[in-house]
Amino acid sequence: MIMNRIESRTPGFTLVELLVGMTLMILVGGVLYLFQSSALSTVSKGVTRLTMQSEVRLKLERMVSDFRGANEVLDVTESSIRISRYGSGGEDAAVGDAALVTVSYELMKIKGTKRFALYRSENREAPVELISADNIESEIFYPMYEDLPSTDPDALLYLPFDMHTNDSGQRKRISFLRLHIKMRQNREFVTITTSVSLRGAHQRLSQPAWKFR
Repeated sequence: MIMNRIESRTPGFTLVELLVGMTLMILVGGVLYLFQSSALSTVSKGVTRLTMQSEVRLKLERMVSDFRGANEVLDVTESSIRISRYGSGGEDAAVGDAALVTVSYELMKIKGTKRFALYRSENREAPVELISADNIESEIFYPMYEDLPSTDPDALLYLPFDMHTNDSGQRKRISFLRLHIKMRQNREFVTITTSVSLRGAHQRLSQPAWKFR
């Protein structure tokens, strides 16, 4: 009888062992899920940020192209600027002052939404949306003007233009511009800063009698 009872027993897990095993599996699965979720979130944020940076850099190239050909800054604030620049054209294009066009950039809130956009317009054409996002900080344009110090006439200084005073003499001598764009899209922030020399304005100040295209 004793031998039959011993031989009838089969190896197995107790209820406590099963519960411990299930608990460990749940813990390991939860940790793996957290790692995977965090990795996917990081990748998604990285892709979103790279896409935003690529878009902003592309639009900045368009702005830099305008400013490089600028003849004069007509009006400027932290969130807007209006310049006269030399237009591009073929063999029959006008030259000198006849080739000047007015280009404006202005940051505005998109009507009916909480989003912001930077618009570009040329002459009297309707503004075209250049960059849009959930939020774009208003401090975009930082102009500098050329000045000759009285102590050294051969030296050339670049001084910050005071947009509140808005001195017309200083504004006509603006020939350097720093662009700073900080925007937020889907909780992701992107900040891009670049500088551009207004070649046309600088050359006009150096040789005011010249007529440029």
